[in-house]
Amino acid sequence: MGMSFAERIDALCRRRCSFALYTLPQENTEHFCLCEGEPESRLQGEGFVLATYEGRRLFIPAQFREPPPPERFEPLPPRRPREPETRREDYAALFRRYHGALGAGLHKVVLARTRDIPIAADFSPYATYRIPCATRPMGFKALVHTPELGTWICCTPEILLRGRGERWETMALAGTRPTSSAPWDAKNSGEQALVADFIRRCVQRRAEAVEELPRETLPGGDIEHLCTRFCMRMNRAAALQLLDELPPTPAVSGFPTAQARALIATCPDIERSCYAGYLGAWGDERVDLYVTLRCMQVFDRCCRLYAGGGLMPDSREEDEWRETLAKMRVMEEAMHAASRC
Repeated sequence: MGMSFAERIDALCRRRCSFALYTLPQENTEHFCLCEGEPESRLQGEGFVLATYEGRRLFIPAQFREPPPPERFEPLPPRRPREPETRREDYAALFRRYHGALGAGLHKVVLARTRDIPIAADFSPYATYRIPCATRPMGFKALVHTPELGTWICCTPEILLRGRGERWETMALAGTRPTSSAPWDAKNSGEQALVADFIRRCVQRRAEAVEELPRETLPGGDIEHLCTRFCMRMNRAAALQLLDELPPTPAVSGFPTAQARALIATCPDIERSCYAGYLGAWGDERVDLYVTLRCMQVFDRCCRLYAGGGLMPDSREEDEWRETLAKMRVMEEAMHAASRC
């Protein structure tokens, strides 16, 4: 008997090939693409984009639309994390360092952390990816693998750039709290306003007929976010310029972005890699790119969960830690549910 679809996907995660399996928000169709050679940075034709927080961009052209036999590709050596997970005391120390740098022109900086969860030998990346496909219809779900960046699973709510012809959209997503009917507090409202102002200025430089929709609350399971959507008209050349200017937005770096990124580079929190980068489908007819959030990386013996929070002058360390726990719960619950299947 041949391998099932799920078995092929899991086996390909241990092979020297690059592929993406993804499901768009409010859709049930699984899309797949794979390339034999090394991915390139140039966006051309149909395929999938995976970009790191630091700006490394890989494009997986759609040479294959169905998973080929895994034995077609060389096995990869076991992959292990290059640094330990974030300890509680290290997070507290970094919070003091980052928070103390606020002011003197720096209004916000994002502090990120990791958490490792051991996995069994029969852990299934595909089964884990399928859980949010069934339970979180509003998110962009993806299972992506390259020999260079490893295997990543995410269910992200944040649009970076979506386009159909000359009609495009993006969003400013910032501010996080447990689901509530109360008004948003000043900390979260101020944080979201910084992000919205940055994105507003970016799109007004590149696009025409920019429409800014009223600010809304975007649900995300047991947490929610503040969101401002921008719709616009622009050609593909302008969209490519905007793609170079937007990420990483203040939502995942800080504000001003150059100052926040300099602090993070000088005093690193984690190796961010694909976390807070972006990923998604790229083609001639449509583009669907999302910020890589609610994500984890699959290693040989564990899965590494990633999350972060925007520090503002009135942020409290314990609140920010709890926020990362809530954000990590998306992938943690997917892992536990998949293990019971």
